[in-house]
Amino acid sequence: MEHQPKGRNGAVAKRMKKKAKRPTLLNMLPEDAVVEIVSQLVSSSLQPFADLYNLKSSCKAFFEASKDKMVKQRIALERDILGLTWMATEDKCMTVLKSCGNAGNAEANFMLALINIFKKDDINKGVEFLKKASSNDHKAALYMMKILCVRLQTNILCVDQRIFDDYDQLERCREKVLNAIRLVTWNNWKDNAVANVRRCKNSNCGIRGWDSRCFCSEDCQWNHEYHEFCKAT
Repeated sequence: MEHQPKGRNGAVAKRMKKKAKRPTLLNMLPEDAVVEIVSQLVSSSLQPFADLYNLKSSCKAFFEASKDKMVKQRIALERDILGLTWMATEDKCMTVLKSCGNAGNAEANFMLALINIFKKDDINKGVEFLKKASSNDHKAALYMMKILCVRLQTNILCVDQRIFDDYDQLERCREKVLNAIRLVTWNNWKDNAVANVRRCKNSNCGIRGWDSRCFCSEDCQWNHEYHEFCKAT
């Protein structure tokens, strides 16, 4: 057998042309188009965090697109906030919420507000996040701002009295806020200031009619709502 010079195989290998990888359809798309695909998915998915995780793991294009501000802004946190808490540690959850909040995600700013108000006892910081969320007409954030106005006996937050179209909508919003508070505080919160907010002395104020409740004024309605809010915590 003929002796082959040492290193010949290596030299031959270097001279061989490498076959170029065939580009996939996804890699041929513009970056903006890939970002739009990911944004559409996380904004409509019932499990956005699980789906986003799977996308990031599938290919580099989706991984890079998931970092885009638009994706963080449009991810439907309200549909799967439990998914975030189950998939990550508390520090990781805060990092994700802050990142989404900085991108303009209203639900993320709302959750950060509740964490600061009810868990960290920092109302001023919480109000900052509520203002960011309410700037996008986030109903739950507007509701929470009005509840704070009643609690603090001031309308310094300049919240419009007429936030909701009807009382049923207000009740649904109250339930959403309470569920979110229970989530961030592990059901460990009570408001001891409720005794400072007095109900209207008119016995007919707040009586439920066929499809709503009747109040003497908007102030009476929100005083009543504050008591209902505290009673349910």
